[in-house]
Amino acid sequence: MSDEEPIVGKFGDPEPEIDEGSLLYNLDSLTPAEADDLLALEPEPASLRGPMIAFGIIAILAAAAFGYQTTRAPDVGDPDAPLPAMVPSLMGSGSEAILPVPSATVRGPASSSARIAVRVTGSGGLVMADTVVHFEVDSGAGLLDETDVRTDADGIAGTSITLPARPGQTVVLATVLGTQIDAGRIVAEAMAGTPATISRVSGNGQEADIGELLPTRVFVAVADADGNPVPNTEIRFNIDSGEGLTAPSQTRTDSLGQASALWRLGMEDGVQRLSASSPALNGAVTFTATARPRQGTDDSPEALETAPVTVARMTFAVGGSHVCELVGSQLNCRGGNDRGQTSTQGSTALVAITAGVSHMCGLSADGVASCWGANEGGQLGDGSRSDKSAPVSVRTQLRFSSLTAGSAHTCGLAGSGVPICWGVNLSGQLGDGTRNDQTIPRTVGGGLGFSSLTAGWSHTCGLTSNGNAFCWGQNSQGQLGDGSRLDRLVPTLVRGAVETLVAGSSHTCGISQQTVLCWGGNAFGQLGDGSTDDRSQPVQVEGIAGVPTHLAAGAVHACALVSGGQAYCWGQNLGGQLGDGTTENRSRAVAVSGGLRFTDIQAGGAQTCARATDGTQYCWGLNQSGQLGDGTRSSRSVPTRVIG
Repeated sequence: MSDEEPIVGKFGDPEPEIDEGSLLYNLDSLTPAEADDLLALEPEPASLRGPMIAFGIIAILAAAAFGYQTTRAPDVGDPDAPLPAMVPSLMGSGSEAILPVPSATVRGPASSSARIAVRVTGSGGLVMADTVVHFEVDSGAGLLDETDVRTDADGIAGTSITLPARPGQTVVLATVLGTQIDAGRIVAEAMAGTPATISRVSGNGQEADIGELLPTRVFVAVADADGNPVPNTEIRFNIDSGEGLTAPSQTRTDSLGQASALWRLGMEDGVQRLSASSPALNGAVTFTATARPRQGTDDSPEALETAPVTVARMTFAVGGSHVCELVGSQLNCRGGNDRGQTSTQGSTALVAITAGVSHMCGLSADGVASCWGANEGGQLGDGSRSDKSAPVSVRTQLRFSSLTAGSAHTCGLAGSGVPICWGVNLSGQLGDGTRNDQTIPRTVGGGLGFSSLTAGWSHTCGLTSNGNAFCWGQNSQGQLGDGSRLDRLVPTLVRGAVETLVAGSSHTCGISQQTVLCWGGNAFGQLGDGSTDDRSQPVQVEGIAGVPTHLAAGAVHACALVSGGQAYCWGQNLGGQLGDGTTENRSRAVAVSGGLRFTDIQAGGAQTCARATDGTQYCWGLNQSGQLGDGTRSSRSVPTRVIG
């Protein structure tokens, strides 16, 4: 503003207004005589027109004066006076707002463009159209396309934001200048793009003795095309040579785009290989490790009491693809024998048996344990890792009341309920506080005594006399039931009291107050809760009509007997192992076909066997190795009588 006198608010002599070529008069500018002459020319009734026109002119002048007072510029001598607001007043109603639409958070790939918008409402909640909204980056590295945008007829104003090249959040504030409406807040989040590369991070080139766990885990990283880490990408670890073990074999990348696995070397000395790949990517990365020849032998077992025990008789057992049964003192086995697991040579004087995936163990009447079959992890307990086609004594002076076998480990209850385990320990399934394999028996840590034990493929569970259940070992799918997915190297309490326990490959079930509870892996509905969601805590099985008395668990299915002997099964049914006449997976329990009544039921792999009330054994499910005992290799989806 110059030093000249401001013109805002000053009235000059008005120019005469012309309406369609007629000069509009101003009475104030006429002499009395001229006004009288002009009024005399008006049509009748002239007596009314004069006062009405005068009143209108007075009203116009009053309105102009009011406008002058409310919109005049500040005096020159008051330079700090605020300019008048040029938007409607939006104070006092409590309903004014600047709200993000449709959401306060937008997401998109890094470096991409995203749309953000707000709706502005004024007094009474009415939308404010044609109002300028100012957008401003409050934090973050995103770039706005436009910063000042007018609202449309719906009160909405929007702009585009270019998300930063690296994952992260950009906070944008939206305001209406000259008002006191709280700013609208929008979060624009840049996400990593689709997986483009997989690379080794660490763990390559390690060394260890054959059969031992490598000192550190193997790590891989997944990134997008810009090098950003991509979380939640499925990673699969696979043993390419050496016949070792890895855990987990399948996982997902973390928030840093990384995934890792343990690697236990196989029994071949020299260079062994493991690969990591993703279904979302082409190609894989390879890790190598050198297996050294083993030096020396295992230490002697810990000394424990060797008092007499009462052996719990178990006369038939179902393994991965084989079935064994004690008839008197005679052991009869059928099915797969690739590791010597169905050999009956020298298996006399047994009163109880248990089946692992590819090995067997048994007890004599005085509790002496012997095992045969697969032994890559030392699960036979004889101090070696060589398969045996005939029973060998477990290297201990202990006497056992019961045994249970998993995929490649074995456990038993010694005197006073002391839990003892041996074999593969990659996931901590031996419960001794380590991940080291044991080829001779070792005491489970924690100092607990158990009334029964059950072994899953890579986890173990025990039941105390007061109804508390404890599990240990692999927990990637929640099979330990402690509410987590962390492996446990010693027994951890299950979140639920149960009376009976059985374990499958990655799920566990128990009877609790006349209901069946299951937890763990559930990809095929093996928890029976009507879903296929994994559960890290017990959930109730649906569909069982009756009071459950017996349970059995196969690899990914489970079965129950109810009072009266009716059988129910649920889970995977690819081989017909549910016995309902179909091969359809069931996420709720279904009745086994045939109307038979049973006194005992066992399951393993993809087959189920049960003993009828007349002592006859029936089996159903997968039969590729003749394990059903019906003289064929045809799978059966209904109970089929065992021949002989």
